[in-house]
Amino acid sequence: MSSQPRTRKPRTFRPPKYSYDFSHLKSFPRRLIFPPNSGVGRVRSFKITPVYDITLNDVLEGKHLPPITLKDFEDYLVFEAHSAENLYFICWLRDYTAAYNKWQETQAALPEEKRQATNPELTVSFARARGTFFDPSSHLELNLPGELVEQLLKDTQSIASPSPDLLADVQKHVEGMLRESLMKFVVCSCKNSGRRRGAFAIAVGLAAMAVGLAPVLMSILRGESRWVRLAALFPFWFGAMTAIAGFHGVCVVIFLFGDARQLYPYELCRPTLPAIQPLAPLSLPLPATAKSDVASTNESRSSFDAGNTAKSGSISPWGDDKSIPMSPINGQAESTAVHSSTGAKSRSSRSSDYLPETAGFIPPSYYEPSITGTSTNAHSSNGSSSAAPYKFDFDTLPQPSPKRSDEDDKHWSRFLVERGVFASLTKVFSPVVTRAQWDIVMRSALLGVLVALILGGICIAIPFKN
Repeated sequence: MSSQPRTRKPRTFRPPKYSYDFSHLKSFPRRLIFPPNSGVGRVRSFKITPVYDITLNDVLEGKHLPPITLKDFEDYLVFEAHSAENLYFICWLRDYTAAYNKWQETQAALPEEKRQATNPELTVSFARARGTFFDPSSHLELNLPGELVEQLLKDTQSIASPSPDLLADVQKHVEGMLRESLMKFVVCSCKNSGRRRGAFAIAVGLAAMAVGLAPVLMSILRGESRWVRLAALFPFWFGAMTAIAGFHGVCVVIFLFGDARQLYPYELCRPTLPAIQPLAPLSLPLPATAKSDVASTNESRSSFDAGNTAKSGSISPWGDDKSIPMSPINGQAESTAVHSSTGAKSRSSRSSDYLPETAGFIPPSYYEPSITGTSTNAHSSNGSSSAAPYKFDFDTLPQPSPKRSDEDDKHWSRFLVERGVFASLTKVFSPVVTRAQWDIVMRSALLGVLVALILGGICIAIPFKN
């Protein structure tokens, strides 16, 4: 928490792409019959979209996978809710409370004459927090009642290192706003498509239901048997299911091809990860003994890599995409690889210069497999992230970018255009989200059966044309 010179933050990249691959269809029956266990409680609701009891502490402690990690939640607060300061304050307060309690334990173990009245590190931290979250001129000022802020400043006016108990009322108010945002964030994360893809799914569903009218009209106009009209039940069911699921943000085609989702508009504006290309082997003259050592080393390394591939089952966490590079953020690239540079600047990289920043102390929400098959931000098998806990740092909080003018900063949202119908996909890892999407599809299917039976009964009851 000490004040240090501002360092350059790692750039946020677009999540790796998940491609439509017909080989993914082989896993559809298994995914349909054996849905994943969400691992969290569920709030009883009769809505199509389920409501899960995801606690704020679990998100802050990194116990969830993409797309409901702490970084994903921060992105939602920055680009959708416009209240990221609530998250930053809670992160700071948790860090400040831990440091304050540790300092109190240390002071309690010392003789009374050696105890310190104040802690310089805590004093600087609270002074920076007061200027960041309670100063009206700060762009990260908390949206709090005026009397609550005045009481806090009055209580801490003569205290250099105040106890976290003095911030209890502020913490309760901010956590209430943050929990409300978290509930909306989880509901939005359960979708796998944007508004345009949802509208497209609704249109496809209505078109399928219109096709179902063909045997009904044939029976009515030509006087054929009423049983011919039963052929409309399947188009009615499929169309109703597709339309209902699309209305709730789930495209059945994306669900069919795997656990994936469309990228969010702000993710599409970010640059893609640069490709990693192997360097050509060096052709240096080596002695005979050195050549034999190199050959034996290469042979042992090949057998080691083959063993690792066999253990892992050669399954990429991003599907079958073999072009996924390792994250340059983690800096774990081997010396035998180098990032390729491109001369042309894409639209996404240009528009990303105008996007608001996110905090650099929060770890990325996704990981990329390294060249050797290991991962630097791996996820444990129980569905929780094993990334190291964050360390709050004021120097990495979002700051106005020098690349943006006041006019650009005011209208940066013009770059966040709505996702296209066929926008890029990325992998979904969270069992909560995959189970929620399964629930939406199943509930839409059941409701589709009811719609098909009602429409089918009406169509059968229509008399023949004279």
